[in-house]
Amino acid sequence: MVQKIRSAAEARVDRDFVIKSRTDVLATHGVAEAIRRLNLYAEAGADLLFADAAMSAEDIGTIARNVVKPLSVNMGFGIRPRSTTPLLSAKQLQDLGAAVVIYPRLLTACALRGMKNGLHLLQQSLASGKVVDRPDALVSFEELHDIMGMHEIEELEQRFLTPEQLATKYGRGRKASIMPDAKAKSVRGDRMVAVHPSTSSGRTVGRTAKPGAKSNQTA
Repeated sequence: MVQKIRSAAEARVDRDFVIKSRTDVLATHGVAEAIRRLNLYAEAGADLLFADAAMSAEDIGTIARNVVKPLSVNMGFGIRPRSTTPLLSAKQLQDLGAAVVIYPRLLTACALRGMKNGLHLLQQSLASGKVVDRPDALVSFEELHDIMGMHEIEELEQRFLTPEQLATKYGRGRKASIMPDAKAKSVRGDRMVAVHPSTSSGRTVGRTAKPGAKSNQTA
């Protein structure tokens, strides 16, 4: 491992490229051996050190105090405990001496929970034969459009597609726009959205909605 890090450090051409080294030795050889290995990795050229599965806050603090490069800590889900490293806040980790904290399972786990909740709501509708209207359980079409950066894509198409290509894709005389009346929003969080009831032709018409108004857009 030391030689791998040394070769990576020597091959590095971008001074801002960060080499992060990891050891999983805590579970089998303990804190002292983890510290020894991490310092060898640092000497070989690693910029960021990571000992996975520290079992206590004390272990994290001990490692942070005894390594010569910044320490990264894995908080897994970030907002719920797991069986290895105890759940700690970013402030607590900073106080222990950690320089970086990662949350590799947070977004995936949240997304899966959202998918399960959405399927459960759909199952309720299928079982009851009634409409389940829960806009709080998912983002709107307009927000999805915004998150995906479709306005930026439309601007690029307007700049670089030929008139013939634009006419073929959107219809003659129309600008590049998947949602013609939608307005790009630069403010995140509470915001104005555009309502676009779809017609049977697939084209959209609409108006700017007032804050708090619901959209009846169907995808």
